[in-house]
Amino acid sequence: MPQTSRRGDSSPLVSILIPTFNRAGYLQTALESACAQTYPHLEIIVLDDASTDRTPAVVQAFQEQDNRILYVRNHRNRGLVANWRQGVEIAQGEFFCFLGDDDALEPTFVETLLQPLRQHPELVLAFCDHWVMDGEGRRLPDDSERNTRRWRRARLPEGPVKDFLRVALIDRAVFIGAVLFRRDRVQPTFLADEARAMVDLWLLYRCAQQGGAYYVSQRLASCRWQPGGVSRSWNWRLYGFEGELFCYRHFLQDPDLAPYRPIFEARMAYALTTYGNTLLTLGQRAAARERLRQALRLRWTLRSSVGYALTFLGPPGSWISRGVRWLRSRIWRQPVPNYPEELFRHPLPNPSIKPTVPEGTAREASPSFFS
Repeated sequence: MPQTSRRGDSSPLVSILIPTFNRAGYLQTALESACAQTYPHLEIIVLDDASTDRTPAVVQAFQEQDNRILYVRNHRNRGLVANWRQGVEIAQGEFFCFLGDDDALEPTFVETLLQPLRQHPELVLAFCDHWVMDGEGRRLPDDSERNTRRWRRARLPEGPVKDFLRVALIDRAVFIGAVLFRRDRVQPTFLADEARAMVDLWLLYRCAQQGGAYYVSQRLASCRWQPGGVSRSWNWRLYGFEGELFCYRHFLQDPDLAPYRPIFEARMAYALTTYGNTLLTLGQRAAARERLRQALRLRWTLRSSVGYALTFLGPPGSWISRGVRWLRSRIWRQPVPNYPEELFRHPLPNPSIKPTVPEGTAREASPSFFS
């Protein structure tokens, strides 16, 4: 691994931020990819959120060979958003990126994305496509191609993005681990605690208010897909739903997003229905009833109306909900739609967007029902 000094060099410093928690086994790959960047003027900051595994030893081994690595350890677990925000506060680079502790960067990631940012000072970020890899780090070309199409990057032309708000918030085409940000346009407060598991979406929203974006169609990062990860846990799902409600409450009040209001409302109805049925399954019937009532006020669906009725049955309602969920998981596994508005019978007004097959993950929420 190279020894690199920043002294006397006029090239801009780039900060690679690696938030981590108990991922020592994967962290080595992430660090290797950071250290192997063809652009040498880096600071690599590992933000350890009170890991209890071998993370300190892994980082120390890299520090002994590369003086660009800074290790920051929290003595107590602060959580996802606070750990990310801490990284932005610490970063000294003119540009920065987030690297997941189980993900990786291609060697030319920084060099390639830095070029348009240096050429176009009005841009707040540049982003690229990415590979999908399995739990063992094997690249999955077919899944990568499907993922590119699924998130509408396949038809996104390379170059300055014409409608950053649409691409980031409607298409959800930007993967946060494949973005290089301009530091002076990003405030730590853009990482709002209320956004919770949707902090990446909220960050992109705030960035879109600061400037434009540039898309590079090359796959310059790799995202690890792992079955049974934290995103599948009950607590994480509830955490994510609350973040969605926060985000879409604000999006629906933004006049710049008014053309997309029907889409946000449809996504909110879907999110509230899924949130309510999840609470029902967990036995939290009063909270479930309120969320499902809000969903029905937005748009009637059989799924929301049945769930709402079950909340009045007491414990048997939760038992039925759990039974239905169990049967669906074994007999008919329906993927979570990227774009829930496409599930409704009547198309919603948005002529710039063509329908896609509902796959993957992307749920969202709304405003006036919480005032």
